[in-house]
Amino acid sequence: MSRHDWKAKVPHFIVGYSPFVLTKVTNKVLFSDSVTAVTKIVLVSQWGCWGEVKRLFNWINPPEHLFESDHQSGAWCKDPLQASDKIYYMPWTPYRTDTLTEYSSKEDFIAGRPTTTYKLPHRVDGTGFVVYDGALFFNKERTRNIVKFDLRTRIKSGEAIIANANYHDTSPYRWGGKSDIDLAVDENGLWVIYATEQNNGRIVISQLNPYTLRVEGTWDTAYDKRSASNAFMICGILYVVKSVYEDDDNEATGNKIDYIYNTELSKDGFLDIPFPNSYQYIAAVDYNPRDNLLYVWNNYHVTIHHPVDQIHLVIEFSLLLR
Repeated sequence: MSRHDWKAKVPHFIVGYSPFVLTKVTNKVLFSDSVTAVTKIVLVSQWGCWGEVKRLFNWINPPEHLFESDHQSGAWCKDPLQASDKIYYMPWTPYRTDTLTEYSSKEDFIAGRPTTTYKLPHRVDGTGFVVYDGALFFNKERTRNIVKFDLRTRIKSGEAIIANANYHDTSPYRWGGKSDIDLAVDENGLWVIYATEQNNGRIVISQLNPYTLRVEGTWDTAYDKRSASNAFMICGILYVVKSVYEDDDNEATGNKIDYIYNTELSKDGFLDIPFPNSYQYIAAVDYNPRDNLLYVWNNYHVTIHHPVDQIHLVIEFSLLLR
């Protein structure tokens, strides 16, 4: 394949997509139209992270609004390893959050008809919980510990210390909320997003084995965690969302994907990709690799970010070509 043939496979409106220079990676060799290109876009398949043709991320569609909660902050998600439509919901209140609510479907979720609730063995710090393969993972209040809670047995089944992680509003996201330790799931498994003093308060990513709770890999990034409004993982790549403010105003005027870090290649880059922020206060962003949607909690509002016609722009990382 020549360096230009691959463009025939890309939708016409993507080719030449400003301000990016389209490139392709084949067997780790980069082909580009410009030796000074600063961004590369990797085409990946719809059935995995590294195939030939995939959705590219483009957040131009407005999010789907489900309902307005009684709580300004919280999080909600699905279990990506289970085929059911169950939704897990946890509004967050400082020093009082110790309950997870389950809904059997999206319709029941919107209508406020819960299936069951789970009383947790510890209170929760932040909105960074996830559900993965039948278990809830959350940050235990006032600690750097991750707790695993089995939803079938309703018993705590594990606890792990995230070494050196800042916690309890030492290095939260910009909105605060004890959001120092944020869990995420993607096609590669379970992740922890946090900061350490050793990395000068910048974001650290660790991959966590969901069954043993052992850390299987750690990456230090160059992004100050307190500057981020939130973050999520897709295909082993960290995406940092940053709120945009005008004249040091307290109200965000918008959001953007500001930074990415590729754990497979240990490379990073800064970006400027608009990200919808209809309500100016994003408390949680959770990606689900089963349906490729983002589950968002934004200033009382529970929303879903959908892809555009199943075609997204996946920006892998910024790179100055040499």
